[in-house]
Amino acid sequence: MKQRIRMASRIFGLALCVAAGLCAASVGRAEDSILVKKGLCENPEAMMRSKFFDEIAQAEQKWIADYEAVETKEDVEKYQKARLAAFREALGPMWERTPLNAKITGQGAKEKYRYENVLFESIPGVYVTGTLFLPTEDRFKGPYPAMLVVCGHSANGKAYENYQGIGILAAVNGLAAFVVDPIDQGERFQYVNEKGDPVTMTVPAHNLVQAGAVLVGRNCATFEVWDGMRAIDYLQSRPDIVGDKIGVCGTSGGGTQTSYIMNLDERIALAAPSCYICTFFNDLTHNLGPQDGEQNIFGQLAFGMDHADYLFLRAPMPTLMCCATKDFFNCDDGWRSYRYAARMFSRLNYSNRISIVEKDDEHGYSEEARVATIRWALLWFCGRNDEIVEHDQPLLDDEEIRSLKDAKNVMALPGAKTSRELNLELALALKPERQKKWVDISPEAAAKLVRTRALVRDASPEAKVVAEEGNDVVFETDSKIYLPTRVNFGADEKFDELTIRVSDQGRTSEATNAAFSAENCGKIAAVELRGYGDTKANGRTYYNHAHFGNDGSDCCLAYVLRECYVGLRTDDLIAVAKYYREKTGAKIKLQAEGWAGTVALVAAIAEPELFESVELIGELPTWESQLEKPFGPIPMANGIHGVLNDFDIDDLVGYLTKIGKFVK
Repeated sequence: MKQRIRMASRIFGLALCVAAGLCAASVGRAEDSILVKKGLCENPEAMMRSKFFDEIAQAEQKWIADYEAVETKEDVEKYQKARLAAFREALGPMWERTPLNAKITGQGAKEKYRYENVLFESIPGVYVTGTLFLPTEDRFKGPYPAMLVVCGHSANGKAYENYQGIGILAAVNGLAAFVVDPIDQGERFQYVNEKGDPVTMTVPAHNLVQAGAVLVGRNCATFEVWDGMRAIDYLQSRPDIVGDKIGVCGTSGGGTQTSYIMNLDERIALAAPSCYICTFFNDLTHNLGPQDGEQNIFGQLAFGMDHADYLFLRAPMPTLMCCATKDFFNCDDGWRSYRYAARMFSRLNYSNRISIVEKDDEHGYSEEARVATIRWALLWFCGRNDEIVEHDQPLLDDEEIRSLKDAKNVMALPGAKTSRELNLELALALKPERQKKWVDISPEAAAKLVRTRALVRDASPEAKVVAEEGNDVVFETDSKIYLPTRVNFGADEKFDELTIRVSDQGRTSEATNAAFSAENCGKIAAVELRGYGDTKANGRTYYNHAHFGNDGSDCCLAYVLRECYVGLRTDDLIAVAKYYREKTGAKIKLQAEGWAGTVALVAAIAEPELFESVELIGELPTWESQLEKPFGPIPMANGIHGVLNDFDIDDLVGYLTKIGKFVK
């Protein structure tokens, strides 16, 4: 069956979001933007993307230089060790290995294969459903080498015909194959209504998991990788499996999981990622756009890990790359990464341990990829170079393949926990130590803490005036980063006090208009920090605007570059405040509306001598409270990776109140 599995499930998932009233319409751009009229920026809403594209180009040159410097075996080992350590750190804390409590909930046999439906707990309360395909004993005697098959973004998970199909193909040819459901797919839906039916699934659900996981320093991939590792634990617990001959394979989102697990679990002896490997340096970021939350690892371009690295960080482990000519994961980009990987294997004198297969087809787990994967496993595990084909073997129907017989999905099981609940548990566990940090903290230590976590630069950029028109001024901070600013100064050049207002609605929000219209309003500068107002992104609804903000996709670019919008906007705010302090000598007071309040709080602590006070207009939820709600919202531009290790909004407010700078 040749179809775009991933794309179809995405459309279905987004349709569910629309039905739940969770999608938002795109926001149009003002044609009369001062940035356009002054010739500063042709497309203001793309300003941040352009910045990130420039930085990705710089990261590419750095990546190539680092790669070419690897010459000896010792160089390879050093390269691999450094990136794998950074990879593990970026995924954040995992869990202790606890009893799997594995159960075989059903089994059966067809003419040429057997199957067992399995249920186990990767974490207490986190139930994983899978089906283990085995050879019939009259055809092949055990124990058997095994393949872990991780599924792409199919709504029905392991039941999808191509996913169970590769399991059957393995079993018919003498291998075991364990096909497991990822979170939010198959029997593992997490976002369910009172009837137990999913309200969102696959990609949209994974992105929800990701937005919350970021706050505690995890990733959606953290959950997928852990489930895969525990599935390997299960395989190794069985006497009919050869424990040191376990491989991993999968396509699309399963190709992503394969790319991760094959590197992060040293027990994996061979791998075959399919329809995923390309590169961050071209089509994926520039045209297709950032993909699912789990496919973006924090800071990976900063610490030097592109897709090619997935292929050779465990070199010389035998690795087969499968791709499709017409894939939306650009096939030419995939070949580029393959060539880099093949050269690395050659440097180790193991060029025979990496190979590639390309099918002239669209995205999906093609028959050619499935056959090539099983042949690859037979070659390295069994020393067999058989020519195999897919015969018409009966698939399991929806009931036969289910691991749950008396429940719709795992959330109906006793004590079942969602990924969101696990993130909240970690947040609550971190809270006592986090709060201790703010007891009697010095201004210097507080400034260092918020700067380090929010990625605020030690030296803020210089704010330069590049355009003026009436009461509008445009600052440039970083190169080609423009901040339209509305001022109310009159003819005065020197004054005692200045209120700088920042709002997530831009410089003409209702509250800001009221402030400018008030009698005796005083001196005001309403600064549009990057990505607000004129430069607000009109981003892809792939990252649902109601959940994540209009700039969700752009935030993913920042994320892989180890940047965050809070830090970048804090840099802007500090730069403009310093400009006005030096020009006018005024004391600077901050007023912040909406999500911009996070920036104001961080800036006031990061530069304690610059700001006199902070006032928040409207509600600013804590990050912890966002984790308490299944659907958030959790605007990605307001997120800071691992922030709940060091502070929450109430910690910042409490500190500023204590030192007399918070205006209630």
